[in-house]
Amino acid sequence: MSQVAVERAERKRAAVPMRAPGSAFLASMAGLWGSFVTLLAVSPETLDSAYDWLRELSLVPEILMWILTLPWTVAYLAYETSWQHWVRVLLVALVVTVHLSACAPRTPRRDEL
Repeated sequence: MSQVAVERAERKRAAVPMRAPGSAFLASMAGLWGSFVTLLAVSPETLDSAYDWLRELSLVPEILMWILTLPWTVAYLAYETSWQHWVRVLLVALVVTVHLSACAPRTPRRDEL
């Protein structure tokens, strides 16, 4: 009878799901967004300088940087429009939400295991 209890305990340990892969990536993206929002609130001149630097690059590096920083650049450009402040903040929040939800780790479905 003790052998059956040991086998059941081993099965239970094996069934415990591990931490979702990609959690560190999501945490780093959230940290980058936190830095972006902080700079937007505290020092928008820094973001202005970064955008000017991006635009002054030669063509190939500029295209590569646009690809790498697209969500943040789109959020910056949305915030720099002449729309009302609440609309701009809502649009930046939408970009942040969409990007973080796209970066969120997915747990595999049972049929994929």
